[in-house]
Amino acid sequence: MVAAFGAVSAAWTGASQRALAQPAGAVLYDPITAGAVDPYAIQPNGYFPHTPAAGLIDRPLLGSVGGGQPLFANPVPYRGRMFLRGEYLGWWTSPLETPALVTTNPSGTPRNQAGFLGGNNTSTLFGGDLNDAFRSGVRIRGGWYVDPSRYWGIGGDYYQLFGSGDDFSASSDGSRILARPFYDIVAGRETAELISFPGLVSGNTSIESDTRLRSFGIHVQADALNAPNSVTQVANDCGRFPRLDWTVGYRNVMLDDELLFADNLTSLTTPAGTLNLRESFETENRFQGLEFGIIREIPFGRWWFESVSKIAVGNNAQRVKIAGTTQLVEAGVADTFQGGLLAQRTNIGTYERDRLSVVPELGATLGFHVTPRFSLTAGYTFVYFSNVVRAGDQIDTDINPGLIPVEVNPLTGPLRPRFEFRQGDFYAHGVTVGGDFRF
Repeated sequence: MVAAFGAVSAAWTGASQRALAQPAGAVLYDPITAGAVDPYAIQPNGYFPHTPAAGLIDRPLLGSVGGGQPLFANPVPYRGRMFLRGEYLGWWTSPLETPALVTTNPSGTPRNQAGFLGGNNTSTLFGGDLNDAFRSGVRIRGGWYVDPSRYWGIGGDYYQLFGSGDDFSASSDGSRILARPFYDIVAGRETAELISFPGLVSGNTSIESDTRLRSFGIHVQADALNAPNSVTQVANDCGRFPRLDWTVGYRNVMLDDELLFADNLTSLTTPAGTLNLRESFETENRFQGLEFGIIREIPFGRWWFESVSKIAVGNNAQRVKIAGTTQLVEAGVADTFQGGLLAQRTNIGTYERDRLSVVPELGATLGFHVTPRFSLTAGYTFVYFSNVVRAGDQIDTDINPGLIPVEVNPLTGPLRPRFEFRQGDFYAHGVTVGGDFRF
């Protein structure tokens, strides 16, 4: 009897000392030995050994069956100190705005009214808002909590949109009118370069456009709701509590535009000859800045909700490149000249400057635990990029026709087209679908 009482007293004293040494609410376990079961290990049936309720993969989605928890009950997820999330992006972007680039007229339109804007039933075949259609992409997020209570963390993300932009091509043997319109700054009226016109010229024109977006960032974060070493946030613990993280880090954004023109003309009059024109307008935006944000996570049963609010402030290195050449072949002799139609010696070149920009990002994600470690996710993201250069904005349609190869000598009138930086804003937004894995 005395021996039994002493054993019970020793066990009670040891448990009391351990309880006094731990924060309130902590679950205590004996040290793990080679023959013991890890209390945090997830068993094949989904149980946590120290949790009396059924594990996540044993719980029904709707209602209570055999003592299992219903859809919105606490699923005791595995929270881990590391996570990796992969997402498919289905986004739209703000359009690449251009002037009218290719026009046509009904058959029978007089030559002096063909192709130019405002002319006899002139219609635009290509130009306006480009590259604003639905596009696919990918985003990867990951992070690691430095301490077991998940107070401090390091994270990062990368996203990119895929797919090309809007392209156009048209050709005619001369029976159909095709033209590229511009404004004659010398005569003070709308006019056009004829690509195809009955009895005068046959040819083809093609325009390629593209918009590319990608971004990456790294950050550190700290929980603003729960104190360091809080037992409510210990990794792999049996509960999951709301958290709000402040973040600060580095953001890099790349936005590129491209417009490529190719015209091939063949004269239908004597002397015969061909003209091959190539010109391009390219813009680059390279943003680097300091990013601040808030990440809010709210769990409720199998489900969890996350909202992200960020803003980056920094420098955007703007770059514009304009190029153009014309090859003229007459009597078998080829000559190459600088300049095309919209790109002339007066605006051809590479131009660079720096501007202050901001890049805000807003996002919302809804997650559902399929297993304790893995969740399916769906959400929405909006990204804004201020003070960017776009390729279409750099086109000057006011042209001195004397500059069009072969250049008139001596040249009279203003030196147009000319280059000047024109900047605007860019946005991208859309849905996200993916998976989140904790380990």
